[in-house]
Amino acid sequence: MNSSPFSGSGSPQDAGAPRSVRSGIDPLVRSRLMLLLATAVTVVLLFVPYAQQLLYPLRLFVTFVHESGHALATVLTGGQVEYIRIAPSGSGVTYSVVSPWAQGLVDSAGYLGATLFGALLLQFGRLSRWRHAGRAVLYAVAAYLLCVVLLWCNPLHSGAFTFIAGLSVVALLLLAGRFASPQVAEFLAAFLAVQCCLDALIDLRVLIGLTANDLGQNDATNMAHAVGLTPTFWAVLWALVAIGILMLSVLSYWRGTSRRKRQVPMGAGL
Repeated sequence: MNSSPFSGSGSPQDAGAPRSVRSGIDPLVRSRLMLLLATAVTVVLLFVPYAQQLLYPLRLFVTFVHESGHALATVLTGGQVEYIRIAPSGSGVTYSVVSPWAQGLVDSAGYLGATLFGALLLQFGRLSRWRHAGRAVLYAVAAYLLCVVLLWCNPLHSGAFTFIAGLSVVALLLLAGRFASPQVAEFLAAFLAVQCCLDALIDLRVLIGLTANDLGQNDATNMAHAVGLTPTFWAVLWALVAIGILMLSVLSYWRGTSRRKRQVPMGAGL
């Protein structure tokens, strides 16, 4: 419901000001508060029983992002993506035909791609001066995931679960963008960014444990076979690069949302 620009105790001069200015909350400050709140909620959920079941759609979403990193790297290096398959456990695999020289890039693009995706979502906090920025982020992420599903998740090859799970996550994102208030949508966008960043780091920590104990085949073992060195070396290297990416993203976000001196319109004091 639209509110009148002259509602409350505001003066007529404030009628053209952004809603956040009229309410006394700077949009960039609000963006920081939303990110801090999303981080706090994420930390609390780590200690809540059955929270992982509640966040299951997010787990699937991060896996789709991870596998889409492999797929995009394959396409960009001239390879061919056959299909992506996601398991109910939250694990995933991308089947593709890749040139030998590009194998290392494709192997690295899963974990680092998910990290870059989370780092990019953090930067959308800079758009908080736009009232519907949160909704735009949710719609954009839904559109990206829909493209991934339609391009590389054919149910005949990927399986019904992958296709249905992908469309279900897309539907949840679209519903959130459509029905959530601008403030709630902004929080959900920040929460999605935090979850992507955190899951990327947690997955890399698990990968280091798997490679250290020589448990199963994974991106790091594939990288070692393609390029050389040990799987643990690549897992640790990816973790260090991911931490560096996220630190730079947080620093860039914090500087980008720092409060600047307001420009006072000429004649405002007359």
